[in-house]
Amino acid sequence: MTRLLCLLPLLGACTRVEPLDLPDDPSITGVPVGVHTEAIDGLTVEVWYPASNHVQYEPGEAIDFRQFVPADVADALGSYELPPIPTIAVRDAPARHTGAPLPVVLFSHGFGATRLQSPNFTTHLASRGYVVVAADHAGRSMPDLLPCLFSPPLDGCNLDFGGADPAVDDVETLFDVLDQWNTRPGGRFEGMLNLDEVGLAGHSAGGGTVATVANTDPRVKAVLPMAAPSTVTADVPALRLDGSCDGIVPLDSVEQGQAQSTGDLLVVQGAGHLAFSDLCTLDLGGFAVTYLDGRDDVNQLLLAQLVALGTDGCPGAVPPQPRPECQDMFLPLQISTPIIRHYATVFFDDALKGEGMGVTPGVYPHGVLAPSR
Repeated sequence: MTRLLCLLPLLGACTRVEPLDLPDDPSITGVPVGVHTEAIDGLTVEVWYPASNHVQYEPGEAIDFRQFVPADVADALGSYELPPIPTIAVRDAPARHTGAPLPVVLFSHGFGATRLQSPNFTTHLASRGYVVVAADHAGRSMPDLLPCLFSPPLDGCNLDFGGADPAVDDVETLFDVLDQWNTRPGGRFEGMLNLDEVGLAGHSAGGGTVATVANTDPRVKAVLPMAAPSTVTADVPALRLDGSCDGIVPLDSVEQGQAQSTGDLLVVQGAGHLAFSDLCTLDLGGFAVTYLDGRDDVNQLLLAQLVALGTDGCPGAVPPQPRPECQDMFLPLQISTPIIRHYATVFFDDALKGEGMGVTPGVYPHGVLAPSR
């Protein structure tokens, strides 16, 4: 149901108000989603948001990852292909005005990835009534990594962190970006953001980033590290999501860290490292075999390490963990995806909206909840 809210009745200025009519099942997509890109404060920022019903939404935008391949790398590769990643988001669709500001989730990507690595996750949260924001992290992004695969490295190789996480400052900057958006007169997101209810989510190295920020920044009201070597010690709602067959961040190390962490640990039985992203769609293992394997101008040792990172959890890959559920194949993504959607949604609904069922065990047979300490 749609109604008009007159913000300035004497001038006849009205905006269309559309409630968030959401399915009861937290794993199911809710309202339509828009997506917008903006360069601000030295960051390239992507934002997904609930969109109005009053536009055409199909098909959604497909992400072409060739945009993240530097020109020198493309020249060295010659002709190559990368499959697009389909999404439900519509480019620059009108924002949905619900009559109240919406909670925000800031997302941090993993090593060698980009702000667009997990659109299934980010668009799902947006469809459930969140504004989700992500930035590319210089120093650990795909454009920084790809030139390093060649020997000698091509221009743009940039993996020297100097011991510091390059993304922490980026996430802190995003708080300022939110404030700018919320107060920009006539802007796309003017008055739309509830800056008192901001959560963080991150995958792999990004999970470590958001844990670091949550431990020091009181503006963080909830934190969700995924497949990450992270420890959350702040008094803030926290849920760690991990896969039992993750060969990059083994479950043993996750469980050891949980002993020092606040919040809960949800283990998706059989899932691997990339189950929390959409990078399996790129078939990075096949890409390496087709375009890079055996070349004398490629650092084959680094390539092997990155292929392991880029295929862990994907169809056709064999789990390296010796656990019983990890013998032959990873848990299929069509099974792990709704589990991740469900628990991320109920966690943020409880922590940022104060509603819903919260994180409870037994909803999915493959999701095993470890109690908080």
